[in-house]
Parts: sequence; structure tokens; C-alpha cells
Amino acid sequence: MADLSPQAGSSRPPSLPSDPDRLLSELRHQRDLLTRFLRRNQPRQQRLSTLAVAASTLAAVLTAAPALGGPTFTTELTTLLGLQSPSWRWICAAAALLSTLASSCSQVLQSSRLEEKVSRCQSAMARLDALELGLELGQFERDYAAETLLACVEASAALDPSLTRSHTGRSR
Repeated sequence: MADLSPQAGSSRPPSLPSDPDRLLSELRHQRDLLTRFLRRNQPRQQRLSTLAVAASTLAAVLTAAPALGGPTFTTELTTLLGLQSPSWRWICAAAALLSTLASSCSQVLQSSRLEEKVSRCQSAMARLDALELGLELGQFERDYAAETLLACVEASAALDPSLTRSHTGRSR
């Protein structure tokens, strides 16, 4: 997880806002970008996670039914559904499809690092909330707050290129 605190001994670049209103404006702008990132990616992450769990659970249930019920179960199911081929073949095919779906969802989550990105985004938002409150209450020096904001912006840019200022239409 990226450290969002300013680096020791770093000097403030001239582009950092020092005006209190501008600093708060930049902080709120960054939080808005992170909020949009979460709105777009958190539901996707939750859907993929839920789908992976549900599909793997259903696959397990489908394979357990013929195993526990034995030939009597599959014969009766074949008759009940009026199937031409044994029901265990359909059950196994459905379980295989569900297992593939679960595996695919897990792979998408892992390869995109979506869970990690959502977690890092939530952490950055909490850091920005604390920074804003500290600024409003006069608990932080402006230089410290500007450095911390810059570190948060840099860490956020690693989540998604759209979180950089050049992608938002705001000038540097």
C-alpha cells in the first residue's frame, strides 16, 4: 500500500497550492475523482466477488447431488425431466460451466487487482477526509497539507490514469 504521507526532507514544488482556499479546492477535487472511481469500480468488484462465490457454491451443490443421491437419484431425475440422456451428464455440464464462471470471475479480480485498487482508493479518501478536517480545524500547517495532498494525488494516479489532472481537464 502506498504511503500517503509526505517524504521527509522533500521540498514543495512550486505548483503545489499554498492558498488555503485553493488547497481545499484541490483536495475536494481529488476526493471527487476518487469518489467517481469508487462508484465505477466498487460495484464491479462486488459483483465479480459475489458471482465467483455463488457460481462455485452452485457447482459444488450440483456435483454433490448425484454423489449423495446415487444412481437412484439420477435415474428418477432423468425420468422426471423427461431427458433422453442421463441427468448426471447435464448436472456435470452445468457444474463445469459454473466452475468455469467462478474461475473466470476470480481471475478477472486478480489480474485487474480490482479489490486492491478499491481498498487503496477507500484509504486515500479517508486520508483526504482527515486532511480536510485537519485543515478546517487549523491542525495542519499548509506546507504539510500541500505535501500530503500531493502524495495522495500521486498514489491515486497509480490506481487509474483517469485520476490524474491531465485527464480531468484541469490545468497543471
